[in-house]
Amino acid sequence: MTSRPVDYLLVGLGNPGNEYTTTRHNAGFLFIDYIANVMAMDQKWPTPPVYQRRMNLSADIQDVVFSYTKGSVSNSLRIVLVKPLTYMNESGVAVKKIMDFYQLTDPKKVIVVSDDINTLPGSLAIQDGGDLKSLAGQKGQESIGAVLGTTNFIRFRLGIGKPLSGSTTTIPQWVLGPFSRDNKEMDLFAWLMGHTTQALLEFVQTNDLKLCRKKFTKSKKIPSGLVPTESLVSPFRIEGI
Repeated sequence: MTSRPVDYLLVGLGNPGNEYTTTRHNAGFLFIDYIANVMAMDQKWPTPPVYQRRMNLSADIQDVVFSYTKGSVSNSLRIVLVKPLTYMNESGVAVKKIMDFYQLTDPKKVIVVSDDINTLPGSLAIQDGGDLKSLAGQKGQESIGAVLGTTNFIRFRLGIGKPLSGSTTTIPQWVLGPFSRDNKEMDLFAWLMGHTTQALLEFVQTNDLKLCRKKFTKSKKIPSGLVPTESLVSPFRIEGI
C-alpha cells in the first residue's frame, strides 16, 4: 500500500469460521472489525473495511494510513489490522510471519487484543512485559509470547468473565459459547468495544501506555445507560479468497 514504515500491528485474536463468529473467544476478531469500521467512518471512506486474505501470512489483513488531529498538530499512522487464520492456539505463528514481512523487530509495535476470562465483563486490562505467567489463561497470547520469545508486546484484554459460581458450564464451553442477551452481556461488550477504541486511539497517538492504563482501566463498575445491542458483528469484506 505504501512504502512508509508500519507504526503498529493491531492483532485481534479469534478462530476463523462462521461457527465461531459471535463467541466470547472471538472478542479480538469482533473488536478488529469494530475499530476498522470506526476508522472507515472517521476517515470518510466510501465503503466498509476490506481485508486482504494473505495465506502466505496466515491472516486476513487491512493495511491502512489513519490520519488524525490532536490539538493543533496533524499526524498520521500506518496501522496494519490483523486477524490470524491459524486458530487461537497457533496465533504466534501468524504474528511472527507478519512481523517478518513488514520488517518489524520491536515487539512494542505489536498490539494484541483478545478476550480475558480473568477480567470482569465490561472491563479492560492493559498489559505489557512481565513474565510468561502474565499471559496465562489466554492461549493466543501464550502462543505469541512463546513464538516471539518475549512478553514485551502490548496487550489489550477485553473482559468476558467466567461462568457463575455453581454453574456446570466449563471454561472451554464458556469461551466458545456465544455472547448472550442475558444480563445485558451483549450490550456490555458493545460498550466495551467503544471504550477500548478510545483507549487504543489514545495510546497510538501518545505512546503513553501508563497514562492510557490509568485513564481507561480503573473503573470496575458496570456503566449506566447501556445501549441495547442487536448484533456485535460489524460489516466488512474479504478479497483474495
